[in-house]
Amino acid sequence: MGGRFLEALLFAVSSLVLYSFGAGRVLFLVPLQVIAVRRGPAGIAAAGAIAVLGLVGIRLAAMLPAPFAGGALLVAGAEVAAFLLLAAGLAAVSPAWGHARGLVRLLASSTAVCLLGAPLVAALAASTEVRTIVDGVFTETAAMLRTVFATGDSVAGTVLDTLLVPATLQAVVREYLLHSFVPAVFGFLAFSWWAGSAALRRAAPVSSTGPTAGAWRFASFRLEAWWLWPLIVSLALVLAVALLADAAAAPAWLPIASYAAWNAALVMLFLFGLQGLAILRFLLEKRGIARFIWPLVVAAVAAALATPRLNLAAAVVLPLFGASENWVRYRRNGPAPA
Repeated sequence: MGGRFLEALLFAVSSLVLYSFGAGRVLFLVPLQVIAVRRGPAGIAAAGAIAVLGLVGIRLAAMLPAPFAGGALLVAGAEVAAFLLLAAGLAAVSPAWGHARGLVRLLASSTAVCLLGAPLVAALAASTEVRTIVDGVFTETAAMLRTVFATGDSVAGTVLDTLLVPATLQAVVREYLLHSFVPAVFGFLAFSWWAGSAALRRAAPVSSTGPTAGAWRFASFRLEAWWLWPLIVSLALVLAVALLADAAAAPAWLPIASYAAWNAALVMLFLFGLQGLAILRFLLEKRGIARFIWPLVVAAVAAALATPRLNLAAAVVLPLFGASENWVRYRRNGPAPA
């Protein structure tokens, strides 16, 4: 019993250490996934609870001697709640909760995390103190961007002054986040689930009473044919919302429908994009050149998505390539869907 508590404590501390650093926050759920694979739901529940309690202690200590000043308590409470929601969302992906495919569990868990987190976001948005903090951040960001993109061209300067107004910048970021919140959470949970499982597989074998991580290859990732229907429906909803937005009298519920349609469509495009990459990986493995070419392929896709003139093409062409496997058998004699 003492050994298991010490193990949970070590993984919880690892999670908190990663969370304490800016870049490390991308990985803070990975230690929790490792113990989830080693010890099952009980392991991640114990480590997650210790990590949450540790975060509470750290934030309370940082707020002393005036914990109620400037909305600090609300911000700290929201941070702890978000940490707890993400840890619980990762725990819900465990095979112990059902025999559904891992991808389905990830989608269900991500959606639940977003729905449960919505009241938290609303509470933060309604707080005067939090709005003041956010306004200050965007004011500083706009000033920094003006300095970075400063130019002697008067026309370009006028355009920048129009775009880099703090209120405009804040509105753009808010709309972007609302339209892509679910895929962002899904991507984060999926990465944490994969990275934690892969890290344990590569480590030396250890004795475990919980479930073990089975072998998995990215080249085996394949969506069943019925996944085409969510893709088609979500894209059709995006088109319908866009047409209604151009109408003279747009309905009051249109913004909510727009958020739901875009979140669903982006998740589906992401999944079929992964299938497109999996096809490329399979073809490279089949020819025995994946080890050398695959990093270049990933880098090229990442660069295309980050380039303004290429990101739309990459976001459309790659998912369409993945979806085309329903008609073109790229992976003959390949692995079953993973």
